[in-house]
Amino acid sequence: MTRWLALAYVIVVAAPALGSDEEFERSVRPLLVERCQKCHGAGKSSGGLRLDSREAILKGGDTGPAAVEGKPDESLIVQAIEQRDELRMPPKGKLEAREIAVLRRWIEKGAAWPSPGGATEHTKAKETVAATAGRDWWSFQPLRDATPPAVKDEAWPRDEIDRFLLAKLESRGLKPAPEADRRTWIRRATYDLTGLPPSAEEVDAFARDDAPDAFARLVDRLLASPAYGERWGRHWLDLVRYADTAGENSDHPTPHSWRYRNWVIDAFNRDVPYDEFVRLQVAGDLVAAGGPPEKHAEGIVATGFLAIARRFGHDIDKDVHLTHEDVIDTMGRTFLGLSIACARCHDHKYDPISARDYYALSGILQSTRFSFPGCEPKPLPRDLVPMMPAEAWARTIRPHREALEAIDAELKRIADQVAAESRRLFAGGVSEADVAARGSIPDGGSRAFGDAPGAKIEAVEVEPGTMLRLSVAPLGNHGADSTRVELEIAEANGPGRWDLVADVLDDLLAGNPHADRLGHQAVWWFLDGRPGRGPLPEPVRELGGNKGLHVWRDGDTPSVFANARPTELPVWTKLPPRSVFVHPAPDGPVAVGWVSPIRGRVTIKGRIVDAHPGGPDGVAWSIDRLEGDRRDALNRLAGLNARRTELARRRAELEAKAPRPELAYAVAEGTETDSPIHLRGDPEKRGPVVPRRWLEVLGGQAVPQGKGSGRRELAGWLTSPTNPLAARVMVNRIWQGHFGRGLVATPSDFGTRGMPPTHPELLDWLASRFIKDGWSVKAMHRRILLSAAYRQASTGDAHALELDPDNALRGRFGRRRLDAEEIRDSLLIAGGSLDPTPGGPHPFPPESSWSFTQHNPFQAFYETDRRSVYLVSLRNRRQPFLGLFDGADPNATTPERQETTVPTQALFFLNDPFFHRQAGRLAGRAIAAGPGESARLDELYRLALQRAPRGSDRATAAAFLARYAAELAGFPPAEATRQAWSALARAVLASNEFLYQD
Repeated sequence: MTRWLALAYVIVVAAPALGSDEEFERSVRPLLVERCQKCHGAGKSSGGLRLDSREAILKGGDTGPAAVEGKPDESLIVQAIEQRDELRMPPKGKLEAREIAVLRRWIEKGAAWPSPGGATEHTKAKETVAATAGRDWWSFQPLRDATPPAVKDEAWPRDEIDRFLLAKLESRGLKPAPEADRRTWIRRATYDLTGLPPSAEEVDAFARDDAPDAFARLVDRLLASPAYGERWGRHWLDLVRYADTAGENSDHPTPHSWRYRNWVIDAFNRDVPYDEFVRLQVAGDLVAAGGPPEKHAEGIVATGFLAIARRFGHDIDKDVHLTHEDVIDTMGRTFLGLSIACARCHDHKYDPISARDYYALSGILQSTRFSFPGCEPKPLPRDLVPMMPAEAWARTIRPHREALEAIDAELKRIADQVAAESRRLFAGGVSEADVAARGSIPDGGSRAFGDAPGAKIEAVEVEPGTMLRLSVAPLGNHGADSTRVELEIAEANGPGRWDLVADVLDDLLAGNPHADRLGHQAVWWFLDGRPGRGPLPEPVRELGGNKGLHVWRDGDTPSVFANARPTELPVWTKLPPRSVFVHPAPDGPVAVGWVSPIRGRVTIKGRIVDAHPGGPDGVAWSIDRLEGDRRDALNRLAGLNARRTELARRRAELEAKAPRPELAYAVAEGTETDSPIHLRGDPEKRGPVVPRRWLEVLGGQAVPQGKGSGRRELAGWLTSPTNPLAARVMVNRIWQGHFGRGLVATPSDFGTRGMPPTHPELLDWLASRFIKDGWSVKAMHRRILLSAAYRQASTGDAHALELDPDNALRGRFGRRRLDAEEIRDSLLIAGGSLDPTPGGPHPFPPESSWSFTQHNPFQAFYETDRRSVYLVSLRNRRQPFLGLFDGADPNATTPERQETTVPTQALFFLNDPFFHRQAGRLAGRAIAAGPGESARLDELYRLALQRAPRGSDRATAAAFLARYAAELAGFPPAEATRQAWSALARAVLASNEFLYQD
């Protein structure tokens, strides 16, 4: 039996590497400038201390050195900012905890201080000195279509790739490793191209195929599989930091992001030329505007690359410059292999990129409108982009709008009649003698009618058609908006009794006016108390999807509503069970009227309660009597209102059935603007305005004025034949995807701090072929996979291991562990559980219900048996399985996965329910192969490892099953068999052979 892995995982929230120049300039220098150097700088040095250079800090002031390298607790500056004793700095207020942590970590790392520089030092120069010097760096040089070198061993090379590699090996006296066996090769190629294992039948068929084109046909079959796009789409999603949430402090969902994810997968499957692939992601909406209508949606969706940028802070509209920085950083590293965002605060310290370059690109993004995902103070999304062309949408929506206009015109006519009838009905107002009671309640208050001193409610004379009206009006701040009401009217000398809650609660929407329980019609009226308004016209069932919450309203307010549930209902506040409420308009009252069906005297009881404290004030209320028989006028008003309610119902139905444009989480053109430099990266400190343009070192072309944001031009510059970086960076990524490490070992840093290529001529030759092949990614796969280099075994002789321990010369193949998605998908396949259908949107809660906050962020995961690329990805909380096995961090571009081997990974194989479930299903498939142990073991190994068990495997398995059976002696035979084979399946699925690719 292959030995098990001992694996683990440690979840670490890593602090920035504050020993680095980039983090110093981003975090430390601005803090010292803003909070310390006003008193301890060049203009003023209180206590003889300056904090504007490393030398000055280590020298210190009157009380000694301000910092001790590597020892923050012994550093006076730390003691002062932590305000431990009489040293209390800054004198006005204490630094925030995160600021103190920044300075502590910086000193702990040695208090490194890069050479001085700032965003204003070169603003008058047309081209910086760094840009001029950077032209000599290898990655900025034009591509050279090198001639493949001559080699001594002419038998080994299968193509030009092999000649470049073999020449290097021969120069060091080395030879390539032997060719891998066919099972190893098909498993390697299948995982590399699809992220899935081959089936045992596919392995057997390939092993028997002796045709000269067997390898080529296999590669073509794999490239034609939909699984190819899912595998290589996942590589791309790593780079663009794909996520299904926004990343701000409440981590709002972005329900439409999945369209971009699926577009990426589809683009790889269609082999969209890489230059077009890039252009669409930067300016697809602009490209689509001039193209055929059937391509319009694709162009919109592709700009999800920009839209899925991280959002920051509490109110993300206030920190949009950080989102632009995230885009520039991701775009630079992904497409160019350059850390452009390092120039946000100052000219790049090492690469030929100036702060002017950064803000020239920032202006392009500031001229672009990004979809808004929502945030805590503004919970609903906005600015999502329709996927249909405007002209086509106008044709689609026209019949709907015409129908709405007809209903609205009729509603307006009836509303005018209601207004006239209401003015006649309620003309003259109410005399003081007819006010039965009045009062007010403060914010959070409650009062029974008649409780006010001297305000006892006397019995009231009524006749048929008399209205008693309870009105609730806002006070100065419209504070107690949701107001609970109880109203009971009883015949003074008779059996009649009317209770508002009992009469209307269970069927509030039956009508307005509403009947009572005694069979009288048109007794209860729900009224807009503002002049000329009349009965509330619009019924809404289950407002916001809340079962039991029913409303009569006019617009949003005023309204009368009920919680008909037997339990408390948490909505904008907590509504008590089985209660009726009113909500006045900001500019006038709402009323509940009772129209008497009897003649005599009635008593009035009830209560009014603020149901939503925090206003900050309450409401006023009054109960008045509208004398006389008003039944004829009320009947006319009821007829008009019934017609108005019916029209409102038809309008709501029409709106519910309205065509809805499909929306994409994408970008669109905004208002053209050029960005000022933010001095030291601070958006509150504006420097000179920089016109939008391309990087100086790559040409510096300007965005034409009046031609839009500049994204169309930017897309062209990124993939221009004169840009030597685009092709180099992408072919290096493809090479890395097959050999585990790129020809440039720092795949997203081709600048002066990155590693130079191990085979520069090969890199340029591949980049040149890439362009000549029409930027075809699939053609590059074929070229690499059909090379002799890709066929090598992963073993090397002792001489090769000594001279080239890191395998930089590619004289053997590198063994690797499967990545997180490959492990999970392979487990699903072994268990027969994988759902191969493409994923779609995630089942996020309705947007109308969103109330996510910093303390209650979105954090749901959704189970699925689809491939792992379709798992929901949250920015502020890692998907547990992918986090455990080193999945990509969706908060930043991930050019290469880590590969950890830590104890919690071993615990996964011991305890995780998902793993146990798949192992149990694999065992079930093996048991179903037949009654004999041999047949079952054959099936288990073929399903899990795509090979037959060897003699040693059979012996180990037999001993394992015997020991396990002895432990299960008391179990029913079928259950004992199931448990023993499940345990054996777990051992196989946790083995190195399953988890590693040779």
